[in-house]
Amino acid sequence: MYRFLTRLLIVFFLLINTVSSFAQAIHQIDSVMDLSPYYLPTFYSSIKSIEFEPLEFEPIDTGINVTHLYEPLLLPENIYQSLGINGQAHQSIIFDYQREMGFLYQEFPYPLYFKTHSNLIFPKLQTTYSKIAYTYGLLDVNENQFYATFAQYIKRVTINANLYATRNVGAFVNQKYTTNICGDFLLHYETPSNIYGFKASIIINHLKNAENGGLKDMNAYQERVEQNNGAYSVLLPNARSSITALDVALQNYINIKNKNNRYFGTFTYDFQCNQTTLTYNDKDFDTIPYYECYDTLRVTNDSTRFFTLTNAFQWSNFMPYKEMSNKNNFFHIAGGILHSYADFKYTNATFNSLYLFARTHIRLFRLMDITAKISYAIYGYAENDASANVAISWSLNREKDHNIGLNANFYRNAPEYIMQHVTSNHFRWDTTFAKQNIVQLKAFWNYKKYNCALSYYYINKLVYLSEELRPIQDLNIGNLIQISTFIPYRYKNFGSIANLNLQYCNNDVINVPLFAGKLSVYYIFELLKKRLKILIGTDLMYNTSYYADGYLPALHTFHFQNSQSVGNFVFWDLNVTFQIDRINFFFRTGNLLPPFMYYRNFTTPNYPVKDYLINLGITWKFFD
Repeated sequence: MYRFLTRLLIVFFLLINTVSSFAQAIHQIDSVMDLSPYYLPTFYSSIKSIEFEPLEFEPIDTGINVTHLYEPLLLPENIYQSLGINGQAHQSIIFDYQREMGFLYQEFPYPLYFKTHSNLIFPKLQTTYSKIAYTYGLLDVNENQFYATFAQYIKRVTINANLYATRNVGAFVNQKYTTNICGDFLLHYETPSNIYGFKASIIINHLKNAENGGLKDMNAYQERVEQNNGAYSVLLPNARSSITALDVALQNYINIKNKNNRYFGTFTYDFQCNQTTLTYNDKDFDTIPYYECYDTLRVTNDSTRFFTLTNAFQWSNFMPYKEMSNKNNFFHIAGGILHSYADFKYTNATFNSLYLFARTHIRLFRLMDITAKISYAIYGYAENDASANVAISWSLNREKDHNIGLNANFYRNAPEYIMQHVTSNHFRWDTTFAKQNIVQLKAFWNYKKYNCALSYYYINKLVYLSEELRPIQDLNIGNLIQISTFIPYRYKNFGSIANLNLQYCNNDVINVPLFAGKLSVYYIFELLKKRLKILIGTDLMYNTSYYADGYLPALHTFHFQNSQSVGNFVFWDLNVTFQIDRINFFFRTGNLLPPFMYYRNFTTPNYPVKDYLINLGITWKFFD
């Protein structure tokens, strides 16, 4: 383990030193900056790959109050069910539905770990920004997590690299050596004349997991029958799974201008390719009660590999990688055509789809913003798939980001490929389903970081994996209502963040808790002329009881179940963080209540959360 982390650190520092040395050589010749190394503001904006939009930058959060939230699942804005330890499968318990153009094999249950080209970030900085962080978990849940980020601006070239790696040992039989490595690298360049530019990016997502399938007898665990958690029997003691995905994208764009520098729009070409390999191995497993659809074969060695390719041409009357305009009135429009191709290596199955797409952003009188986008598949595997998104917002105070508005989203599409075609040792189906129809209507209020929203979902012909582990199309209409609030409050050295959600659905196959929320409260002490800061805080998470989805390791997916409920217990954590200049240390104790109370908690059926956790961590930020 330590050899693994040492190699990561060596590679990362070599990268920093190489690029920084080159950057310093340039700055010695051509430097116009004379700012303190203790504060060089760095800003980041999320970017979208094909359906790009003007950038909206926000300063990176270097505050002490977020240091102990080292794991994405711990952040107040993320309320997820998981498999008990970091790095494993998870899914949001706040219902949401989004779909992008192109072939979709399945939505992998790692949204907070696995990167895509549509959720990379683009930095705006003056020289260099970098950060490394390491967290170590004590007790019988041995967690190791490493995070590194590096951004550099050199002569119109922007570079951004991120690495996230975990290697964890769980508390239960075979819940160990979960290795998760996610890395991304982005490079952007634009000519001095702003005529030509390109963005190249590469993403690697790799997960290797010794899966245990969850505990066989949750009642025995709740009653604390065994003194050692490793003594409880698990469903799949010999299972192994892995996912490896390599994504490469290249975006070229040409801004059309005449000799008088008059702008006539931008032509953009996008190229993306992805290769994903899935494996699952198991032996000597019990076919009952977990895998009732398994045949008599007691050994499985399944492997799936597919390749996807995307090409898109479009024209826009606004330039990519430019900040959002502050004009009182403007009209932005873009549109084009996209070709999606998929190839399954082991079955020789190929799929083609052709999409038309368009989007617009209109601002009127500085007060009203109207955005819309639409896509429609005119040919191939996804023929007649369609999506439409419209939003209208009214600015009450643009400087304070104070606005109200309405959103409407519509999706009509075929279900994920895995719900229609599977051929493995134990799962086989070849089905055809009608298009799913999902509509979302949303009203929202935003003020700085505060927001409140009321959403309604209309869900028709949803395809899901049943409790019998077979895909089913639900013919009943689902109506789901959500009320969500996010309140980050700060007064002097006291702060709190509240994320509160109410949900109700009349359809039993869409299980959501009536209430789910997180609360983070902290106070910061400043000592030694504010050179030393000490934060003492607590985090709480609670959701009402509901039938959370179960997890199926063999297909890397969650599935419907209505036999075991979870929830109605509190996760309570305490933390202390120290900050000296750019170095932060923290001590965190997690899930404090179970050792002192009768119940034991879990967010996914059969996958308990460790009773008590202790984590030590360090974060070091560098400003060049």
